[in-house]
Amino acid sequence: MENKIETWGKDHWSLLAYIQTRCVDHKGVLDLKHLRSKNPMVQSPSIISPQGWKPDYGTRLKGYFLKGDGRDLTKRLDDHDDLDCIEDMEDEGLIENLGSGLHPVCKLTKKGKKISADLSSHKMDGGHFAGFIYKKI
Repeated sequence: MENKIETWGKDHWSLLAYIQTRCVDHKGVLDLKHLRSKNPMVQSPSIISPQGWKPDYGTRLKGYFLKGDGRDLTKRLDDHDDLDCIEDMEDEGLIENLGSGLHPVCKLTKKGKKISADLSSHKMDGGHFAGFIYKKI
């Protein structure tokens, strides 16, 4: 499944919002406890389980959430975590990753600042991360 910015859903957009707050308040240093990670060494307490990473924790793309309680499982990347999303954001020119997988530090680019401002406006107007629509810059 192609994973370009136009296909991003709730997980990418909520992570971008998180990165923005960490850039504002923590010099871009991300807290691994707040990230979904398939690496057992950096798993957050919210997803640590005896089974480890599960496909249910994978990244949900645009179109995953359907009306009511429906889900389109073909729109989930089962082996894709927040560290992969960070790589996607870097590939799309939204962030510069200045750290490492064990010590992620991000800086928003000009494009990233513009999109995160649009995302913030969308949220302030009552929108949800899953409903954010990327407008090409």
